[in-house]
Amino acid sequence: MFNTDFSNFDTNQIVNSLKTQGYFAFESALNEQYIDELLEEINFEQILLNKNDVGVVIAQQIKFLTHCLASSKKAYDIITSNKILEICKGYFNDSYKITNHRIYQTSKSSHMPWHTDNNLQNGKQLSSKHNMPGLLFLFYLSDVTKNAFQYIADSHKWSYKYDHEVYLSDSYVESKFKKDILTFPMPKGSIILCDIHGIHRAEPFQDNNHNRTTLLFQVDQVGSEYVGHGEKNLVNTEYLDNLTPEVMDYLGFGFKRSYPAFPNTSVSTMTLQDILALQKQLLPQTVEVLSKSIARNIIPAESIINVKRFLWNWKSKSSIDPKK
Repeated sequence: MFNTDFSNFDTNQIVNSLKTQGYFAFESALNEQYIDELLEEINFEQILLNKNDVGVVIAQQIKFLTHCLASSKKAYDIITSNKILEICKGYFNDSYKITNHRIYQTSKSSHMPWHTDNNLQNGKQLSSKHNMPGLLFLFYLSDVTKNAFQYIADSHKWSYKYDHEVYLSDSYVESKFKKDILTFPMPKGSIILCDIHGIHRAEPFQDNNHNRTTLLFQVDQVGSEYVGHGEKNLVNTEYLDNLTPEVMDYLGFGFKRSYPAFPNTSVSTMTLQDILALQKQLLPQTVEVLSKSIARNIIPAESIINVKRFLWNWKSKSSIDPKK
């Protein structure tokens, strides 16, 4: 999973960097083969549509797998790994919980505003900022030369002055903090951690031939006054081979979650190009459904059942070894 250099890197140094600088970055923390195998667990071309499962959705130019704890064992193993838990234990003074997670793929263009992630929500809407300690974890699952993570140095120490703002404008940041902007173009497998109170974004880009794939998750020190803080975690029980009281608390077992999954998606959040591509997938399925519908209306239900029984019996008999 992790390359040896990152596995053996002193956790205390990571925590100290987070507390003093507000961020920590390490190149190629994840093994490249592990990333390739993780990405094989996700089909970004198959979009959920009346499918009784978890999977990929689209919001404008970004494809999201929000519930990766339910559909990617390798993502689960990263998020619940000993190294990640060690960092959290060293950083937080009280109980901490993962409050959101997702794997997403940004393509063609993106313009994310400057913001902090110490958000409280009322339903789907941001309502205010909180003062809980929190960490944002980002793993680059592709080489990132464009659309890299950006962070305003030391902003975790004074961003509270802007708690009345949802976002800071590009022009304001450019005029006030241009010299303090740190940009992190890094190779596939790199990790970036930052204080959620730090002002950050992904650098805007426009390039039809470029995309960036990222694993992101947030961990907050959730106090008793913030019960319900966080998105629900859907976890595949098959993955729980490392279940301990610590992991259970971290994943939020028994803890109320009030926020809806991010992003809020529907057909209206898809681009025209994606909708047209979806229509191509739907056409053969539509023909199949139409054929079955006509057959059901013409052939009596009992006859259909008898045909199914015949096929089942025929398959059962043909599967029997004749030598036995």
